[in-house]
Amino acid sequence: MLSAGNPYVLPSVLVAAGAYLAATLLTDASLLVRIGVLVFLAGVVPIVLNRLLGGGSPDEWRGEPIETKGDGDADADDSRDA
Repeated sequence: MLSAGNPYVLPSVLVAAGAYLAATLLTDASLLVRIGVLVFLAGVVPIVLNRLLGGGSPDEWRGEPIETKGDGDADADDSRDA
């Protein structure tokens, strides 16, 4: 999906921005067409690529905690109690 774990989001957004700029400068396409191309390239393409190429989904990550209670400094935990 569109998440930080999807490696196809940033390249797709960069390509979409270039395509939008090119469509604005080089064609007489309407605003609706340009926004449609932008949404398709930045929103749909990374999701499709992630599913086709076997990327993970955020649903698979929910069971894994980011930090356990024992991680980090003991002093950092004490500062939250104050």
